[in-house]
Amino acid sequence: MNHVPPRAEIIAIGSELVAGDTVDTNSAFLARHLRDIGLDVRRHTTIPDQVEDIAQAVAEALARSHVVVTTGGLGPTVDDPTRQGLAQAMGRELVFSPEAWAMVQARYAARGCPMNENARRQAYVPAGAQLLPNEVGTAPGFVVETERGLVMALPGVPREMERMFLAHGLPLLRARFPDAGVVRTRHLVVRGLVEAEVDARVADLEAQENPRLGLAARPDRVLLRLTARAATPEQAERLLDRLEADLRRRLGPWLVEDAHSA
Repeated sequence: MNHVPPRAEIIAIGSELVAGDTVDTNSAFLARHLRDIGLDVRRHTTIPDQVEDIAQAVAEALARSHVVVTTGGLGPTVDDPTRQGLAQAMGRELVFSPEAWAMVQARYAARGCPMNENARRQAYVPAGAQLLPNEVGTAPGFVVETERGLVMALPGVPREMERMFLAHGLPLLRARFPDAGVVRTRHLVVRGLVEAEVDARVADLEAQENPRLGLAARPDRVLLRLTARAATPEQAERLLDRLEADLRRRLGPWLVEDAHSA
């Protein structure tokens, strides 16, 4: 594939993430799935629950990328300011959505939870937003198409985020970018050589764009990460097959296993 793939960025919102009290697993999950549908994930950003930080981070991301996915800050409390920050970044009014409110009410009823006035906060979205149902929690996510790019807002709770993204967000992105192609990866392990020795044997392969080869040193081995971009999964796998065959010729007995069996 010769075309430039759509660029994507992931923004994790949460003061607990910035402080190191909670580990962000959402960004890794999203990056893998965005990569697999052909998007070029260029940056992960972690910011606190502050409207100005959110607005600035999203505006900057939209200036660089075609897709911005945020996680966190969609709940009913005062420290869930993602909606305000996104609306500010996109120059959109924050509006009450009867459809979102119906979703929120249905989720509270299904869980047998009492509702208070704070719950209504979850029904406010930037003008023009398309809602993403939440079948696990209470707050709907949403997608907004702007002149600069697409913004997708997902919950921060991993179970909620994963379900919403796989059921609603991922199909939407596939339909939105049908020509992005696919990306496939493969992991191999070298034992008995240090990273510099492996690099000396494969430096020219590391310099090529597609398929791409990356090295990562570990105490007792060197991990090889092979990545191929193509129009179809079959074409990507053929690119990986050729690269792996070349690596096996160059590294011989030191290339002993794939990373998943190591």
